[in-house]
Amino acid sequence: MISVIIPYYNPDQNIATEKLLKRAIRSACDSLDGVAAYEILIVNDGSPGDPVLDEFEGKPLIYIRREHNMLGAARNTGIDNASGNLLTFLDADDFYYPGALALCIRKMEESGADLLGFGIKPTSCGSDICNIKSGTPSFSGPMTGNEYMRRYNLFGSACRYLISTSLIKEHGLRFMENSYIEDEEFTPRMMFYSHRYIHTDFPVYAYYIRDGSIITSYSPEKSEQKSRDTLKALRHLIAFRDKHLAEPHDGLNRKISYLAMDHLRRTLRRDDWREAAAKQVENLSALGAFPLRDNGYSLKFKLFSRLSTSRAGLLLLHIAEKRYK
Repeated sequence: MISVIIPYYNPDQNIATEKLLKRAIRSACDSLDGVAAYEILIVNDGSPGDPVLDEFEGKPLIYIRREHNMLGAARNTGIDNASGNLLTFLDADDFYYPGALALCIRKMEESGADLLGFGIKPTSCGSDICNIKSGTPSFSGPMTGNEYMRRYNLFGSACRYLISTSLIKEHGLRFMENSYIEDEEFTPRMMFYSHRYIHTDFPVYAYYIRDGSIITSYSPEKSEQKSRDTLKALRHLIAFRDKHLAEPHDGLNRKISYLAMDHLRRTLRRDDWREAAAKQVENLSALGAFPLRDNGYSLKFKLFSRLSTSRAGLLLLHIAEKRYK
């Protein structure tokens, strides 16, 4: 059975937000009806009201309310209540492209993988479930999660995976709560524990881009919170890596280095970038994550790592980030 976990937060009881939730649920039902036994866990993360879900009567929906503590907490509640042997996360404003998830489920069952990653395609469609061009996904051969992280940049979103529930529960994996970047700590640890990972770039998940979302909205307070959250995630990942030094961990090293670089890139986009960058360089240095370690990851990383060690280099990086963000 597959457990689909959908966190839901609608503090203003906005009808449009509720409609997006219904679209997400509908896409999951359409993807799984006749394909596999499933359950959809909707975790209301402290919204004052409940969505009207009468149209899904007869569908295997489980509705859970909890106090508000952001996306990571809602996902943890979903994990605690999931019954499936497979698990996946779907944000309430996103959806699955028709027919795509079934192909991944079939491949995961055939391969015996404990983790399968699939493609995410942005969409601006705020009403209907959009389709994609027909095609057959091409899957990578099985590899360990650490090997994948060593070869490729790991994108943090936990929504782009089909996960063996045992992989999460046997290792006690949990999301950071009350955080804007809960994925960035969870996904690398999940990937590290995977012994049989397969991947496709075929778009399965439609990521809805809208104004006012957690990703697109900005405020100075949110920027400061993201900085604190990123440093916390880095601290946890470094401690996690150091507990596993006897095992192959070069993939974790790459993820830590890129997360530190991305943290500095966001800092360099700020209006007060000089003071903010000096502060974050000091913070990263205290964690042992700066200077950035150039292990031949990419030309972009090499240039950034070298320029970030001087004031003149930081100025050039600031200009580039402001121009090309």
